[in-house]
Amino acid sequence: MPVFHQIGHDSENLLSLPELDLFAGAILSPLNYTPGETQQQISELKKAGKFTLLDPYLYHPQSDKGQLPKWSYYPKDVDTADLSSESWWSPLVIGVSKAAAEIDVDAVCSPAIVPKIFSDDFYSQTIEHGNQLKDALKGTKIRPFQTVIVNLPELTAPDRVMTIASIISQSDIEDCMLAFISNVEPRRELGDPEELKGAMRLISALAHGGQRVTVAFSSSDMILWKAAGATNCATGKFFNLRRFTLSRLLEDSSGGGGQLGYWFEESLLAFLRQSDLLRVQARGLISLASKSNPFCDQILAAIPANKASVALGWRQFLYWFADVEHRIETGGVSPEGLVKLADENWAAIEKSKPPIYMEERPNNGDWVREWLRALVEFPYS
Repeated sequence: MPVFHQIGHDSENLLSLPELDLFAGAILSPLNYTPGETQQQISELKKAGKFTLLDPYLYHPQSDKGQLPKWSYYPKDVDTADLSSESWWSPLVIGVSKAAAEIDVDAVCSPAIVPKIFSDDFYSQTIEHGNQLKDALKGTKIRPFQTVIVNLPELTAPDRVMTIASIISQSDIEDCMLAFISNVEPRRELGDPEELKGAMRLISALAHGGQRVTVAFSSSDMILWKAAGATNCATGKFFNLRRFTLSRLLEDSSGGGGQLGYWFEESLLAFLRQSDLLRVQARGLISLASKSNPFCDQILAAIPANKASVALGWRQFLYWFADVEHRIETGGVSPEGLVKLADENWAAIEKSKPPIYMEERPNNGDWVREWLRALVEFPYS
């Protein structure tokens, strides 16, 4: 099934590249763009045959504002309102549906705010707001998506996973937009096997219940979500919208986060800085997938010329993201096979003479073994 690009700062034109044609569409960001700018993006995307989905992006409406105040649905009383009041939510949901119709988007996510406590009542209210959105969209061609925000540490308890899945299954909407919140900083891979297994069990339960699950804010962990049965996965330009975490909201969203150049290497399932790329290349660990990537040669040519390659790194990762999803769907590769090979390659690096020390200390492949555990164990736990 297709993948989506979550548009963030300075990434609205990436899907116009022919190399990224495997992306089915884009998730639009009112946090970064005004209604007029977003409407222009929709027009260009539709000309290219791409699907457009509006995320209201009200996860932290009181602190993460950006361009949101320029949107008609953004509540004027957001700083003082009782966010638990249904009388406050009802006009908000209607406002989101009207804004979606005004910009002629193909689909829109239900508004959802990150709670202080992820209680059963929170999930029930989230589903109710999604059902209200579906009712508000009657008579239009706009497709509703049910937004569900889930706290990853909570999913280590199997009973809690099934309780959450049971509540979500009460949604009248077939499409579920799943956003995981983690305590892991945005620029590191998820590595807790119990949390990963819980997330995969949740995806699997929803999929088996007949819901189409789109996992938002994905990075290379998308291969785990696909293994669990996710219909779609969505990503930003790697580190900028790589994962939805509380700590990400502390970054300067106006500039899209830190602008560092990275190369994503499938053979290690890792993001490599320039110096690390040269070390890995010297050991013959550049994968066939990377060599086939249309942005590979451009990056390698930019290094000796001392040219900036940040934007090329975005494109290289996005190409890999769409390409590997296609290969998984068509049976060209398997998630377990990808992770096993990466685990073997990290083991080879540890034993190599002289050893390879990556520029960033946490970039040591530890997460790969945990991913392998999660893939093998989640169906039986």
